Amino acid sequence: HGYAFTTVEELLHSLGGDRFINMTRRSVAESLLELGVSQRFVDEVIAAVMRTSCGQSVSMPAFAGAMSLAGAQSNLWAVEGGNKLICSNLLKLARTNLVEARVTSVSLHGSENKALYQVKYEQDKEQGLSFYDIVVIAAPLHQGMTNVSFENFEPPIKDFPGQYHHTITSIIHGYLNSSYFGFDDPKLFPFASILTTDLPNLFFNSIENICPVNISDGFRRKQPQEAAIWKVFSQEPLIKHELKTLFRSYYSVQVTDWAAYPHYDASVTVPSVVLHDNLYYVNGIEWAASSMEMAAVAAKNVALLSYNRWFQYLDMIDQKDLMHKVKTEL
Repeated sequence: HGYAFTTVEELLHSLGGDRFINMTRRSVAESLLELGVSQRFVDEVIAAVMRTSCGQSVSMPAFAGAMSLAGAQSNLWAVEGGNKLICSNLLKLARTNLVEARVTSVSLHGSENKALYQVKYEQDKEQGLSFYDIVVIAAPLHQGMTNVSFENFEPPIKDFPGQYHHTITSIIHGYLNSSYFGFDDPKLFPFASILTTDLPNLFFNSIENICPVNISDGFRRKQPQEAAIWKVFSQEPLIKHELKTLFRSYYSVQVTDWAAYPHYDASVTVPSVVLHDNLYYVNGIEWAASSMEMAAVAAKNVALLSYNRWFQYLDMIDQKDLMHKVKTEL
């Protein structure tokens, strides 16, 4: 329908009304208990999913928690060759003029009462700059997440409050120590994934036997007694003793410290989509919930918003009671 929104709250309200807004202000545990879910199910199942998907607890806001729970279902999809191909192929389809460089600053310049932006960047150790009417920031602007400076803005644009939660991802090629999980005979070990609950002194969040991104017709998952590729999520890097606890032996370990998700807190304000006239911010939606699908929603909203504002289609921006209007149009 072409409608767009200047804040994440307005966008969420257009999709789910007050219910979606309230889900950003209440915890997963509180919301599920109110719906009649038992405390034991929250502690033993929901908590395990939260720890695996985003490394956090059931005290995180319910909207972000619902997104995490959606990732625990069986009918998920993946792109052959890796989900990263979505980004590269979309870039090709856009037929854009891509400048492969690192942006260092965005500064505001006036032009006939309209904003004009100077974007400075580094490319092959050389400095460059270009001027744009519209700029979209598609990178986190929270503390410690960007080196982009904003100049000549009043009020000034500063880093947003809030931290990103770090998940340590270890990719291990080795033999799982099934006896640690109660199976002395590895041939009898029946699980491809192991989730954990909020237990003190537990040094990992989850373990999963992973498959390659390119699967041939004759592919079969490794048997429990065979060396396989395992993905371990943890809050801290695994030390040698912990690796020896989880694996009888291993050939290789690759570790990535990943600023995976915002550290969710209902008290943290979700950033605005509009930072200045024709200066837009996509990543604020992560602070409501973070996923590829949410990023796509945010990107489409910014595309429509920039279009509607540029051509002054103001009746297509921040419409109230939109769910009712759309239903009426249909």
